Order: sequence, then structure tokens, then C-alpha cells
Amino acid sequence: MSETFSETQSAELGSRRLWVQLLRARLMDEASAGFEADADEVANAWEGFCKKHRLDAENPASVPPEFTGCPPTDLKAVVEREVRISKWKKALFEPQAAEHFERRKPALDRVVYSLLRVKEAGLARELWFRIKEGEALFADLAPKYASGNEVYTAGIVGPVAFGAMHPSLAGLLKSARAGELLKPFAVAEWFLVARVDHHLPVEFDEAMKHQMTEELAAQWLDERTHGRPTA
Repeated sequence: MSETFSETQSAELGSRRLWVQLLRARLMDEASAGFEADADEVANAWEGFCKKHRLDAENPASVPPEFTGCPPTDLKAVVEREVRISKWKKALFEPQAAEHFERRKPALDRVVYSLLRVKEAGLARELWFRIKEGEALFADLAPKYASGNEVYTAGIVGPVAFGAMHPSLAGLLKSARAGELLKPFAVAEWFLVARVDHHLPVEFDEAMKHQMTEELAAQWLDERTHGRPTA
């Protein structure tokens, strides 16, 4: 009974995911219908598509295995559709990208830090004291005392975005100066000794503008697919 139920649930989940994908595609097609893709734009996009997928742009019949069964004319139609959608995103969401970036920046900023994770508070204090007094380095202690990948990286972690780490750890690292050794502290079941090595604030360059534009477009689609009927 449980196996049958599990198979049914899996089928329903797959069906819903497919429905959401189709709905999102339809919403983008409807929203971008008023945008034209001129010949030069399509030609440039087609060239980039061919380079990405190792297609011969001069011989589009040479379709790679992942596109087997898809005629070259259909591939070009896909590229033209992507051009229209890109122009829609640029027109509607790019003007909001800078403001969205300012909201997201605290989570996007990155840090490189040194870390020792141990299970005992007393051991954490001992290791912290040895580092503080110059008796040992993180690189000396990590192979013996660290947990996780820090064992193999001399205790160094990152660069990692603040938004991708435990909130307690993120808060302490964000407020610390580069080179500052933090007193031992607890996060979940671990006692941590950490030092900030480098703060790496993100910048609003062209790549970040594109990322923020894509995020805003994804939010727009999520708002219109969330809670919609599945049939």
C-alpha cells in the first residue's frame, strides 16, 4: 500500500512540475509577445547558441546528440523566442535591478574565513587560546581538529556568501574586521573558532545586473504560478 501511495505521489509531483513549467513558458510567451526580435539580434543569439552547444553555425544540420530529432529551423525558433523573452526581461525588470541589488547585497556579500569546528566547548577554548597566543596556526590545527572540508583546506572556508551560511555565523563574521579572531561560540551542535580573512563585497556590475534582472523575472513568474490550480 505504501509503495503504491509513494508511486502515486511521485507521479502527481512530476505532473505538477510539468504543469508549472508549461504555465511559466506560456506566461513568458504572452508577456514577450509585443517584443520583436530583429534579424541582427537573432543572428548574434544564434551564433552564441551554436558556440555554447558546439553547433556548426554554417551547417545547422549538424545537430548534436542532445538536440537529436529537433530540426534546425526549430532550434532557430527557440533562439528567436529567447531573444524576445530577454528583451521583455530587460525592459520590465532591468530598471529595478539596482534597487533589488541593494536589498540583496547583505546576503550576496562574501567572506573568506578560517574555521575549526569541534564538539567540546573546552577544546574550542584551548584551540582559540593557542591561536591567539601565536602558539599554533589554523593550518597546524585543522588536520587534527577540524571537521568537514576544512580538514583538507588548512581550515580555510570560502569565498562563501553570507546568505548561504548559518545566520548566527553570518552575523558574527559580517561584524568582524579582516584578521579578527573571534572568541569561541556555539552554532547548533558545534563549538566554533573562526577568524575573518577577507571580506569580499559584491559590486553592481553588468553580470550582477543580469543576475538581479533574472531574479526579478523569476519572482514575477512565481507570483503568477503560486496557488494556481493544477488542472
